[in-house]
Amino acid sequence: MTADDPYHPLSLAIEHLQQAIEYARRGKKVFFDPENPDTARLVESELRKAYEAMNRLGQPLFRANPTLPADEIGRVRQLLTRDYGDVILEEVWRTVSDRAPKLLRLLTKVKVPKRD
Repeated sequence: MTADDPYHPLSLAIEHLQQAIEYARRGKKVFFDPENPDTARLVESELRKAYEAMNRLGQPLFRANPTLPADEIGRVRQLLTRDYGDVILEEVWRTVSDRAPKLLRLLTKVKVPKRD
């Protein structure tokens, strides 16, 4: 997939989810360390990019893949992009430690619908 491909956001979403999960492997203690907030910031940034990319996937892809949680993707994206100053770290941690790995598995099995 290339940048001019309409499904390029899928590869971006996968890439950024993988990176967020990788940063989170540093552990919960490191993530919540107030003396060194870099890990939390990195995870949050990668999740924001991933969920924004998923938002651009389009309805045909979601219709072709009904197991993708479109409503949850929209809700988390809204939380990360619109409520930027008020992001709750516990929600970010829950997303990266629980939802992101499951979503990543779903995204790697996505069926890309044929274009007309």
